[in-house]
Amino acid sequence: MSAPPINNLSISHSSRSVTEPIEPSADLVHLSQYIANSKKFQVSGSDESEFNENLRRAVQAFEAGVFPQLIADGSSGSYFIHDVNGATLAVFKPRDEEPFADLNPKWPKFFQRILCFCCFGRACLIPNHGYLSETAASLVDSRLHFNIVPKTRIVKLMSPTFFYGRRFGKQIEARPKEGSYQMFVNDYESATAVLTRWNEIGLNNALTLPEIHEFTILFQKMCILDYVIRNTDRHMDNWLIRHVPGRELKIAAIDNGLAFPIKHPETVSVFRHFPFNWSALSWSHKPWDRELRDDLLATITPVFVDNLCKELMVLFRHDKSHSRLLTYSQMRVVRGQLWNLRHSLIANETPCDLVKRVPLLVSRRYHGAPVSENWDQCFYARTDEELSRGCC
Repeated sequence: MSAPPINNLSISHSSRSVTEPIEPSADLVHLSQYIANSKKFQVSGSDESEFNENLRRAVQAFEAGVFPQLIADGSSGSYFIHDVNGATLAVFKPRDEEPFADLNPKWPKFFQRILCFCCFGRACLIPNHGYLSETAASLVDSRLHFNIVPKTRIVKLMSPTFFYGRRFGKQIEARPKEGSYQMFVNDYESATAVLTRWNEIGLNNALTLPEIHEFTILFQKMCILDYVIRNTDRHMDNWLIRHVPGRELKIAAIDNGLAFPIKHPETVSVFRHFPFNWSALSWSHKPWDRELRDDLLATITPVFVDNLCKELMVLFRHDKSHSRLLTYSQMRVVRGQLWNLRHSLIANETPCDLVKRVPLLVSRRYHGAPVSENWDQCFYARTDEELSRGCC
């Protein structure tokens, strides 16, 4: 099949609800910082130069006939993006090839959808919103100043190597696909491999005392991120570690597409709770790092929560199948997670203690903007069982 004409990226616009307008604020970013422009092949923002250069190299490779490569692992259509020299630039996940989408090229999910439809999907998540979840996780990571999620934005790409289905035995003509574009991190290993190696040689032999302290902070940041976005798919193979002894220690939290539920998973099914697997590690039993704790308590104010939720709502409204009520439900969960996180930090608990807290849904008491810095004056919390109906 001949290569399609290169018109790889296109801009998309979000709609805003007339019943709940978003207050303009200098602290809030524009949608163009999340979604690539089709003419300039870039996203806006003063700190986006690295991402834009990465995307420019990808477009250059497309024009040279270097197309995405399907990743064999995983349950969805995910693709490595390479530059003209073969170096990996990013991972692209098309919306219509997500785990529960019709054009998922992986056969196991196809058979599950046909033969096991009664247990297909995750009832707490909005189907085919993984690309938004990936991008939103990058947003939350940025707002919390964690820098553990590789920068992720939404782009449109077109390639003959994407899966377009088949019709009467003939390949369907290629067309642009929208999805999440996450910058690739080099020289990282899975947490399983690294932690196993550390355990084999002994932690004190693997890490210096400063490195143990540094890793504790990085690990706790990942725990907080997962908790805030209520990640339902964090396991030992989708968080990565880069360790150069005595020189560098980093964590990368990837695969954030199954997060931002409309309800707490614990209340949806008695069989599938999607626990945080890191809570079984000994690292999760260490109290919050004091500096991290103090920084977060100073950060997560009612104004911060309000701005974060407004930014997330703008992003989620980008999808053509957007439901305002479902987005409001997602925000109740996010606020509830931040509510519990704040109380856990105040009590100087551990990440393991945090996940044992009763899941809450938190709604606003105000209209427009927070009326004070007092949480109880701005929000009220309820459990899923207590919430019959209410306004976001």
